Amino acid sequence: MIRFTVEEALNARGMSMYALAKESGVRPNTISQWVTKDGVDVKSITVDTLDRVCTVLKCQPGDLIKHIEDEK
Repeated sequence: MIRFTVEEALNARGMSMYALAKESGVRPNTISQWVTKDGVDVKSITVDTLDRVCTVLKCQPGDLIKHIEDEK
């Protein structure tokens, strides 16, 4: 399963979700979805959106998205 680590990236930079949304041009609701429950309810993202967030956070996509094996 895919999990987002955007909250960790924000905390490491002392940045709020609102500031990220404002600087990246990504809707605040989208940023909130990525943070809430590690993005478990996110069904899709665009490469453009990911690119804008990575540009602001000065990171790689892999810093924001992790694959975690499902527990069976």
